[in-house]
Amino acid sequence: MTVVKQVTVKSRSHLKRLESYLDWDRGKVLDHGTQNLTRTESALSCMREMDATREAYGHNRPGKANCACRYLEHQCLAFNPDECDVNGGAMTPSRCMEYARDYVAARYPNQECFWVLHKERCKTDGVERYAVHVAINRTDLETGRRLDEGGVRAAARARVKTVRELDERYGLRQLERGSNAKKHARQPSRAEREWQRRDRSHRSENDRVRERIAIRASEVSRLPSCDNRPRELARRLARDGITMTLSKDGDTQFRYKSQSLKRSGKGMERRINGSTLGGARSRSGRTMRFDLGGIRTAIALARVFERIAGDATDGSRNDI
Repeated sequence: MTVVKQVTVKSRSHLKRLESYLDWDRGKVLDHGTQNLTRTESALSCMREMDATREAYGHNRPGKANCACRYLEHQCLAFNPDECDVNGGAMTPSRCMEYARDYVAARYPNQECFWVLHKERCKTDGVERYAVHVAINRTDLETGRRLDEGGVRAAARARVKTVRELDERYGLRQLERGSNAKKHARQPSRAEREWQRRDRSHRSENDRVRERIAIRASEVSRLPSCDNRPRELARRLARDGITMTLSKDGDTQFRYKSQSLKRSGKGMERRINGSTLGGARSRSGRTMRFDLGGIRTAIALARVFERIAGDATDGSRNDI
């Protein structure tokens, strides 16, 4: 099972840092390889040749007005620690290099590329694994045009498809939802580490608001009697800075002032639809996650509306 990640290099300073990171004279680099390059003495010589190619084709300038120039693509092929030979697996450094060579040949046969094999060690649990870092030049040597893989999501799906095919060829397990490595536990994301560094909860602002909604909904659902439970829920949420309203399609919606958006200058208000409180959803509408917190929220809201329905039934009986 191999994970592929990509970062686009859009600045000269990023190019300089990447050149240093991919320098194969560093201690952590086990091996290196190249494709369509003639000056292969060092990472610096490869970078200079790529730069000369881009300059010759006019690719050191943005392709469109008011857009950033995309110099290189930096991709990482990260192998499962369980499948690396340092942990008893079958992927030796030479097989990792063969895998990377096959990947580059399959996806970028007309690009100038070079790659290095790193032996990486997790600072948290000390587990080691192999990862191949690939620098891919933007210029297509056959067409003379910039590399075009289509939309971001389509390109990501295409890369994953290639990796899955190679995993099958090399006898590696497929990536599955949940835990994938026995030797190595999931590590905190960059955002989670930032929250921990600030000595705050690792949960996002959105998660904390969802939990607050669940708490208030649970409180309202336990009230022995209430004439208008939705109004009471809205009143309690308003004290927490959350507005309960209806969206255009009639769904319950919760709005709040986002401090993270305010800091980034992208507006102020975030919205949470009642139909998505049980879990996160993709843009296609498919549920991607349904965790314990989401279940608690969904149950609490269900209780609220059950009591609302019960109150309405009791009121109609009294009228009779």
